[in-house]
Amino acid sequence: MSNLSNQTGNINIQHPERWTLQLALHPRVLRYLLFDRQVDNSLIAGEIPLDTSASTYLKAVENAIYDNSPLLDDYGNVRLLVDTMHFVLLPNEVADEAEADELLHLQFPELEGGTALCALPQCGVKLAFELPPEVLGFLQRTFNMAPIVHHLQPLCDYYARFCQRSGVRRMFLNFHDDRMDMVVFDRDRLQLANTFEPRNANDAAFMALHAWESLSMDVHTDELQLTGDKPMRDPVAQELRRYISYVMPAIFPAAAMRLSHDAMRAPFNLITLALCE
Repeated sequence: MSNLSNQTGNINIQHPERWTLQLALHPRVLRYLLFDRQVDNSLIAGEIPLDTSASTYLKAVENAIYDNSPLLDDYGNVRLLVDTMHFVLLPNEVADEAEADELLHLQFPELEGGTALCALPQCGVKLAFELPPEVLGFLQRTFNMAPIVHHLQPLCDYYARFCQRSGVRRMFLNFHDDRMDMVVFDRDRLQLANTFEPRNANDAAFMALHAWESLSMDVHTDELQLTGDKPMRDPVAQELRRYISYVMPAIFPAAAMRLSHDAMRAPFNLITLALCE
């Protein structure tokens, strides 16, 4: 059965080796997704607020995980996602984290250190992002070197598959945590991937229209699809329909509905991560 809640105390998984755990680290919250791909409607999802009064971010993350023991079971597959605004897309030729670290600090000279690197295999690029070394070390020790990706990675790879053999260009907007993810594809080629912090719906619509015009997208034939938090998503869609012919809700992945009938309530980047194995 599916269970979307903020509590882990009622989670009792008999054979964790069959299950996948996905964790998303946000500055204020830790989100989790648990599922057994072989069992329909098995999805368990929720979030754990981080203690913002903790002495460090690492301490807040440690407390959230150690205080919720079901997250520490011996799962067959574990994947970690980091939600950070400090990131940069890089050519696929960037081979190691040392080079990625240098390029990230050129973009964000105020960063004091800590870079992770993940590949976007469907897009042919890589993404370097901020991850303090002490947090990286804790995650690798606790979850046995589980892969760590940036929050844009699953969106980009999922939509790259979605846009294969497409004859139109598409912009995708995903709203979460007062942020707006924007991913743009020209057929199956990634053109833009970024995250913004709009002040309101009008601000978000302006950002989308500015990117649309900058990329010379066609208001009559190209598409704009939206997903995520409804209070921001719906007014942005209404405003964009004044200028763009094809503005619509993103098509929710049918495969996700096998995980749970409530899958649409789970964070979209964790859902797409589950589909991009």
